[in-house]
Amino acid sequence: MSGPGAPGRAKVALLLLRDEGVDWSDARAKEMFDRFVAWTADLSARGALHGVEGLTREGKTVRKRGAALVLDGPYAEGREAVLGYVAVLVDDLDEACRIASESPYVAFGGAIEVRMTSPFPKPARST
Repeated sequence: MSGPGAPGRAKVALLLLRDEGVDWSDARAKEMFDRFVAWTADLSARGALHGVEGLTREGKTVRKRGAALVLDGPYAEGREAVLGYVAVLVDDLDEACRIASESPYVAFGGAIEVRMTSPFPKPARST
């Protein structure tokens, strides 16, 4: 496998979805978290980890309805929301799905949405 900066590698976002229907008792959550930290360390050692961040429950959804600005929050809809993300460098979507399937979060009943990223133009810096 080529290195993380090698041509042809793609950055993929693994979105960890929060589902209030999954049992996250304190002991179960701590065990999953400890295994998750070990899993991300392994991804880093394999050269696949690009970044990992958790998201807090604080936040708002901002949208415009007609002339009014509406603040909901913190989630747009539903019981599921993004808990955090892991960004990985992979050769293709299949590799990203294999990596997601290795996650302790999935083993504990959580769900991960695998999404390819696309380059976004960087703003020019003013001097």
